[in-house]
Amino acid sequence: MRIEAMEVNTNKKDILKYILKKMPLMSRVLQFNMLIKDIHLEYVEIKVLSYEIISKERSIGIFRNKISTYKITMLVNTYNGYSESVNIIPSTISKYVDKSYIKRSKISEEYMVENVKCEIMGFLKNKKSKFEIEKVNLQDINIKEVKSIYKPYWVANFRGKNILIDA
Repeated sequence: MRIEAMEVNTNKKDILKYILKKMPLMSRVLQFNMLIKDIHLEYVEIKVLSYEIISKERSIGIFRNKISTYKITMLVNTYNGYSESVNIIPSTISKYVDKSYIKRSKISEEYMVENVKCEIMGFLKNKKSKFEIEKVNLQDINIKEVKSIYKPYWVANFRGKNILIDA
C-alpha cells in the first residue's frame, strides 16, 4: 500500500539501547536473558483536519459588521484519539508499506471530525470568557480538508506486552 509517511529518524539498535536504558538495573542483573522480542516498525494513521472558523465582529453601527475567517489545522491520532493544533503540517515522503504494518484506526472519521469541532468550539468559548471579548460572535466552523498521513512507531514485545516508541 502506498502511503504518505513521516521519515524514520532512529534505527533498531538505538531503540534497543533506549529500552534497556529505561529498564531498572536490578531487572537487567536478575534476568540474564533479554525479554525484548520482535522489534519492528508499525505505522499509525494521523488525520490532518483543516477547519475554517467564521466569526462576526459587532461594531456600534447596525450595518457595520466585519466578518473574519481563521484557519486551524489539527492533527488527530486515530489509534488513541490524541489531537493537537499545529501551524505547520509535518513533512512526509511517499513510500510503500505492507498492510500488516499499518495499525487499524479505532475512531471513525465522522465521529473524529465532529468531536474535534466541538473541542475547538469549547476552547474558543473558554478563551472568549477568559479574555472578555464581547464584540466577537462565533458564526460557524466548517471542515475544509481531511488528509491522512502516517507516523512510524517502533513496536517492541516486552514480556508479552507491546511497547510503542516514536521512530
